Amino acid sequence: MSASVLIAGPESIVRLLNDIAQSVTEAGFGTTVTHQPIVSLSPQLLAGVQALICVVSPVGRAELDALPNVRAVISPITGYDWIDLEVARAKDVLVANGEASENFESMAEATIMLMLTSLYDLHGAERQLRDLQPRPKGPMSARMVRGKTIGIIGYGNISRAIIRRLAGWDAQIVVTTRTPPETVDGLRFVELDQLLETSDVVIVMTSLAPETRGFLGAERLRRLKPGCVFINTARGGLVDEEELYRQVAAGRIAKAALDVFDEEPLGADSPLRQLPNTILTDHIVGHTREMYDAIPRIAAANVAAALGGAPPERTRNRDVIERWRAKWDAAPGEDGASRASGI
Repeated sequence: MSASVLIAGPESIVRLLNDIAQSVTEAGFGTTVTHQPIVSLSPQLLAGVQALICVVSPVGRAELDALPNVRAVISPITGYDWIDLEVARAKDVLVANGEASENFESMAEATIMLMLTSLYDLHGAERQLRDLQPRPKGPMSARMVRGKTIGIIGYGNISRAIIRRLAGWDAQIVVTTRTPPETVDGLRFVELDQLLETSDVVIVMTSLAPETRGFLGAERLRRLKPGCVFINTARGGLVDEEELYRQVAAGRIAKAALDVFDEEPLGADSPLRQLPNTILTDHIVGHTREMYDAIPRIAAANVAAALGGAPPERTRNRDVIERWRAKWDAAPGEDGASRASGI
C-alpha cells in the first residue's frame, strides 16, 4: 500500500488542493483532500497519515497529537506561519514549505509594479480620462524612481529579487534586517528607524512570527517620511492597520499599496476601502500562472523526499533532522522494513 498523504485547506482553494493531490498521486502516494479541521477527521484516517500538506489550516499540538505517524508537515506555498514550528520541533516532525524561484520572482515583479503604479499615480491618470476630466494644468503628481531612497524591510529571496531588478535605476536602496551581511555592493544596511525616516518608498518584506507581529506599530509608522509610498506584500499582521489608515487618510503617507491584511479577506466595512490614495488587492497580486504551476510540483517533491528518508531541500526546522532520521529509520513499516528506506 502506498504512503498516505493528507492535503488540508479551505474550500475556496479547492482547485489548487486538487492539483496538488494529482501531482502527489502521480508521484506514487495515496492522497486524501479535506476542507475540515484536521482534528475532526477519523482517528483511523489520521493514524495512517505519513505526510500532511496544509494551506492556512492550523497545525499545532492538537493536530500533531492526532497524527502519530506523520513525518513531515508541508506548506505548498512560501508562507507557513499557520504551522507551529516549536511543537513540530518537539515531536521531531519536519516542516517544509513550497518556496520556488517562480514565487519570489513573481512577488518581486508585482511589488515593483505597485511601487511604479503608486509613484506615477496610474489610477489617478486613468480616472482623469474615464471621468472626462480636463488635463491637469498645475504641477504633475507623478514621481520618478530616479533619485529616490527605497527602503526594504527584510532581506530574503523576494527582497534580493527586487534589489536585482532595481539595479541601474539610479535609486538609493537601504535595507534593514536582523543579521545584515558585512558588505553588499550598492546597498546600505541601516537601522529600522533610519529607514522609516529617510525612505521615499517603504517596502515591507519580512516574515510574520510571534516576535514580529505588529512590529510596525503606531510609533514607528509616525516616523515615516512625509509623502512616502508604503507597500506591504508580506503579511498584514506586521502592521498596525488603524494607525496606517490614519496616516494615509491624513495624506502623510501619500500612497499605500496593500496586498495583505491582518484579517483576510479584508472586511467589507474596513475604512481602508474608503481611501482614494490606496491600492488594495486580495493577497493575490503576485500570484502568476508560472508560480501556480510550480506549487504542485514542489509539494510532490517535498513529500517524495520526506517519505523517502531525506529531508526536503526546503526544510525550515533543520535542527531536528538528525533526530528525525533516527526516529524514522528505527520505525518499522508495514512490511517490517525501515519506514525511511523508500516507498
